[in-house]
Amino acid sequence: MLDTQTVAAPDRYDPAAALTPVPVTRWTARLADPQIERDYLQHRFADDRYRVLFLTGVVAIAGGLNFVISYYGDAEVFATALAPSIAIIVMPIISFCIALRLRSPHLLQVVMLVAVVFGTAIRLGTLTMRPDSADVWTTMMVGIVFMIYLYLPTRLVGSVALAFAFSCVSAFWWWQVQGHVLPPEVFSRGLIWLMLANALGFTAANSLQRSQRIQYAQGLVMRHLLSTDAMTGIANRRRFDTALEREWRRCRRAAVPLSLLMIDVDHFKAYNDHSGHPQGDACLRQFARLLVDTVGRPGDIVARYGGEEFVVLLPDVGAAGALAVANKLAAALRHADIYHPRSPAGPRLTISIGAATAKKLGGEPAGLVEFADKLLYAAKAAGRNQVAVGQLTLPNTARAA
Repeated sequence: MLDTQTVAAPDRYDPAAALTPVPVTRWTARLADPQIERDYLQHRFADDRYRVLFLTGVVAIAGGLNFVISYYGDAEVFATALAPSIAIIVMPIISFCIALRLRSPHLLQVVMLVAVVFGTAIRLGTLTMRPDSADVWTTMMVGIVFMIYLYLPTRLVGSVALAFAFSCVSAFWWWQVQGHVLPPEVFSRGLIWLMLANALGFTAANSLQRSQRIQYAQGLVMRHLLSTDAMTGIANRRRFDTALEREWRRCRRAAVPLSLLMIDVDHFKAYNDHSGHPQGDACLRQFARLLVDTVGRPGDIVARYGGEEFVVLLPDVGAAGALAVANKLAAALRHADIYHPRSPAGPRLTISIGAATAKKLGGEPAGLVEFADKLLYAAKAAGRNQVAVGQLTLPNTARAA
């Protein structure tokens, strides 16, 4: 999720860097950031598994048809290669059943690599037991090479290694089994087709995997733009609303409290009027950095709600914990000692905080926001530079501290 990823501190927030997609390596077709590469593989897992299920199903059906044709075509020859003929049906069925239960992209890659190794051994066994199939060996090798490059859900490096190993082993085995009767020009032509298949397969797979990762990286940039406040570099209102909905459902299922801090910078209009909007924007960026640095927990959400209002979403935190975080933020602001030239309370920037907690979650999460907003206005009405705490006990009733 976006809300659990590490976010750069606002003082180092670079809009140009935020608009730059994660690069993709040229030859290995991998995202440069290992974590994002893992996220991409997880993102692709459903499609990759569907492709594997389709492929194994087709191979099983083709093996079954080949079994029937071979049985009625030449029973004597068929009997000599009965085991490989059965294995070429059973193996994809087993792979299908295993892939259906997998939940990890890495395990899916391992299963398919093992399946290809066993499938190659079965085909080599068929060639050994049925020499009459050698005339289609080149076509079969080329087809399998392209399948490895373009259809298996493996990283490009794994596809290259597997295709190269398959090409060497199959060509060597072909020569060992049929070398005494195989015309040299036929074998040479088969090697040329095999090398061409590897070259074209690598080119196509490299282009395909790079384009898919580039598209994913560009999508991350768009998601970043849609969920990040352009001025401060922290989460925006859109991202906060999404996180609130998600955490509300999660905390309700887990029967744990959810707290929300609604924060307003005191007398900020006077600050802007005196210092100008550029300086005011710099002040808000500094304050946003302070919020991010002070809150600390990875699961907490710090967002700009609008203007000089900010919110902090605290999952699994009760009223006492919310008050502790609010006091910690106020203390950090006092320690930062940010100058305010027009504050009636003194020459330093201060904040008012409404700390709302929902212990028994019911109804809609908007009720928690409304209650936090009421507590914030209560803090401001009481003279600002203070915290008002309350607990939302039922969907339609609230108790203020």
